[in-house]
This record gives sequence, C-alpha cells and structure tokens, in this order.
Amino acid sequence: MVEVVLIDEKVAAERFAMSRAWFQRMRWCGGGPPFLKIGAAVRYPVVELEKYFLTKKHHSTSEVKANGLSL
Repeated sequence: MVEVVLIDEKVAAERFAMSRAWFQRMRWCGGGPPFLKIGAAVRYPVVELEKYFLTKKHHSTSEVKANGLSL
C-alpha cells in the first residue's frame, strides 16, 4: 500500500515559499495544485504539490511570454 503524505496550507506555504493567501486564492479561482477537503480541513498531497510546481519550471522569462502564460 502506498502512503499518501498530506500537509496543510501553512506547511505547504512554508515548504514551497509561497504565501498562504496564494493557496487560498488558487483554491477559490482554480488552476492551483490539487487539494483534498476533509470536513472543514484542506490538505494537499505532497506528491501533487511537487508535480504542480515542477510543471511551472521555465528556462527564461521569454519562454513564459512565448507560451502565453502569466504568473
């Protein structure tokens, strides 16, 4: 059986150097990392956060503009 490691918003923000407000905004707007809602608690699977942030990797700022992505 595979163990899924879940972390809360505060730990995710610290671990990935983002603000808690960013995680809250992404949940509200959509387009952010996948999360689980367990009752009132929000939890993020660590493996999903790692995948999400790796997809945001770029080699130059012009690459971001060329792909039509915004930060």
